[in-house]
Amino acid sequence: MTLEQYVRKKRVQLGVEVASKYRIYLDLRFWILLRDVELGRNDNQDLIQLLSRIKCLVDDGVVICPISETVFVELMKQCDRETRLATTKLIDRLSSGVTLIVNPERISQELCNAIYSQAGAENLIPIDELVWTKLSYIFGESHPHQTPFDPSEELVIQKSFFDHMWDMTLTEMMGYLDFESWNQPDWQKTADRLNLGNKEHADEIRSYKQAYRVEFEGGLSLFKKQLLKLFKEVENAGYKEFEANSESLSHKDRFRKFSKSVRTLHISACCHAAVRWDQKRQLTGNDLLDFHHAEAALGYCNLFLTEKPLKTLVSQNHLGLNNDFPCAVESSAAGGLGVLNTKIS
Repeated sequence: MTLEQYVRKKRVQLGVEVASKYRIYLDLRFWILLRDVELGRNDNQDLIQLLSRIKCLVDDGVVICPISETVFVELMKQCDRETRLATTKLIDRLSSGVTLIVNPERISQELCNAIYSQAGAENLIPIDELVWTKLSYIFGESHPHQTPFDPSEELVIQKSFFDHMWDMTLTEMMGYLDFESWNQPDWQKTADRLNLGNKEHADEIRSYKQAYRVEFEGGLSLFKKQLLKLFKEVENAGYKEFEANSESLSHKDRFRKFSKSVRTLHISACCHAAVRWDQKRQLTGNDLLDFHHAEAALGYCNLFLTEKPLKTLVSQNHLGLNNDFPCAVESSAAGGLGVLNTKIS
């Protein structure tokens, strides 16, 4: 078994396990709130009950609270070592060491499944089982290479190293990181640049649907090389159903079907288009992080606990996200607890 096959097998096994559980996505605000309950710093009864309920469900193997690279990036911004470590330990406890694969890799996998599905490929592994990994690989995978050993020995070393990293906790990882030299992206600078571009092209946007299409196609353009490669693979594989499916649908229907199948890009485009259509609103750096949370939660989880403004944004009827994805969104501990008590007996 090659290293690629070995890694894929482990990832798929994890994906099957995660897909069988009820998935709760907490943004960093909720991780901090529950952490403060854990530390005895918050005596809010709703939060206490919510944390207790989640712990019991996690222990019973019913629930999992995976994170994403966005949660990790925000966690790294915390300056206080004691509280950061407490948050990390709680993440280890509730996530079972599971995270979504990094955003660009997730979009790449969605594109692959979408193209092959429309081409008529059979027995595809569901996308919900292909987007999970362990916390040590939250920013992608790396393996020992160019070692002084022969290929067969190097392969054994690579697999052993992968297994070691696979089981590493986030708390252990934190012990190896240099927080002082950690360079955070300037999210506000990016938001300002996007606001400027939106302002320059404001007269061209006539509707939310148009704004959505512009945003989706803009995001898709970043994956042009991969798309060309996928189309070539489909063509070389001799799939005829792709052409038949394309001819049987209108251009509008084809776009709608394809865009919704690329979940991460679809949710991102919806969020950005909602802000762009509301010309009184300006993007902030925190918005960009919130949108990444929404992409991860709505696309692949059952319950999303977040701040009220983001809940309001993603719940707007014209976005259609409530219909596209069966993920409940709540902004209070009481609301989250109510969903859990309704959905899980």
